[in-house]
Amino acid sequence: MTRCNVQEEYTMTEGAQIFLLPVSTSSDSKETMSPATSKCQESSQFSDRLKFEKQQEEAEWESINVLLMAHGLKPLFLVKRTDLKDLIVFDKQSSQRMRQNLKVLMEETACQQSMIQELIESNQQLKNELQVEQSRAAHQEQRANDLEQVMESVKSKIGELEDGSLNRVCQQQNKIKDLQKEQKMLQAKCQHYKKKRVEQQEIITALQNDVYRLRKEEEERVITQNQVFSYLCKRVPHSVLDRQ
Repeated sequence: MTRCNVQEEYTMTEGAQIFLLPVSTSSDSKETMSPATSKCQESSQFSDRLKFEKQQEEAEWESINVLLMAHGLKPLFLVKRTDLKDLIVFDKQSSQRMRQNLKVLMEETACQQSMIQELIESNQQLKNELQVEQSRAAHQEQRANDLEQVMESVKSKIGELEDGSLNRVCQQQNKIKDLQKEQKMLQAKCQHYKKKRVEQQEIITALQNDVYRLRKEEEERVITQNQVFSYLCKRVPHSVLDRQ
């Protein structure tokens, strides 16, 4: 049965490095001596099988080293020496189990790193979304503040317009009252002047009647005077009149 040796070497400048040493093993039970030709053939086949197993095991350890270095760990080295000083020896089954454990560990580590990377990306996406939402909330808050200021300005303007309208209404009402008073005064004056005009018209009519009466009287007096004069002229002789 084949066994592998694992060696840990420490240097002053670097960390620990693990060396794996393949060690050939002999059969646990003694085989029966065979003829020289058969023994040589069996030895050659056994050597080829050990060489193949060694190459296969080295290839597996190389794949393990690739995984270790991919995760930032130091690789394991196969020891070519045959001395067992300061070496830890594993049998083939333990070496295979160790390789499987390392593969599983690396796969789990890769899976965990992938999950961590996904979590980091997810957290970054959440941070970005949070920043976007915070920016949007700040924008909405600023817009709300602007609208509130506009509303306050509109309220103030409406208050000023209401006050101005109220003042104008009061002024118009006062002006209407003044105009109504003035209208009443004008109506009273108009009635007074109408009454006075009627009185003056009556006086004018009376004066016209007096003028007409006096004119008639004057005409009648003139007519009477002419008649008297004519009568007198008829009664007085012409000689007397001529003398005069």
